[in-house]
Amino acid sequence: MKDNHIDILSHSDLFKGISYDEIFSFLDKNEYRIESYTKNDVFALAGDKVNYLMIVLEGELIARMVSDSGKYIQIDKIGEGRVVAPAMLFASNNVFPVNVIPDNNVFVLFMNKNVFLKAMLQNEILLYNFIQIVSDINRFLSTKIHSLSLKTIKGKLSEYILQQSDRIGGNRTITLTLTKQELADKFAIARPALSRSLSELEEEGLILVKGKSITILNRNKLLGQE
Repeated sequence: MKDNHIDILSHSDLFKGISYDEIFSFLDKNEYRIESYTKNDVFALAGDKVNYLMIVLEGELIARMVSDSGKYIQIDKIGEGRVVAPAMLFASNNVFPVNVIPDNNVFVLFMNKNVFLKAMLQNEILLYNFIQIVSDINRFLSTKIHSLSLKTIKGKLSEYILQQSDRIGGNRTITLTLTKQELADKFAIARPALSRSLSELEEEGLILVKGKSITILNRNKLLGQE
């Protein structure tokens, strides 16, 4: 395994509080493999079995829910150090609930779930970290369902803008890293509806849009849109 892969694991939530040497020991004692994927590959389809602990070592995976009409909702982006489908690993119906595709070149560590289970039973910190990851996934999905099903389009946009602002220390101006189409897909809405809602927020004096930059003009009213 590459040194940078070990470094990524050492900063991951799964190995939080576990020393560099202990991670080396974990990998030395337990059989695993590393697979690579390109943007043109399919990592997993909904319904595929989840029989392995899977950790992204490089790149990003995109989790998408696809409708019968071919439209999709982006559920999550799974970046370096993240565990793929942790809540499904020990589920009674252990299958992927969504399609997972690479967003770029991706390297993923695979370890048989029974091997991983034995390792967790020998390390309380590892066990606690995994339980916490599964718990956080459940909370994330609850929030996602609430956002997609109950919020208006302007509410979804307002929430997203405020989240991006908070991630950069409360800066009033954010730079969109997604295209408008990608943002529309994220919210499961049509692109014209997204553009219309952005314009409405701007007309109401809540934000200022300049290309990919959005400046928050009235945070309190934007919070009210949520």
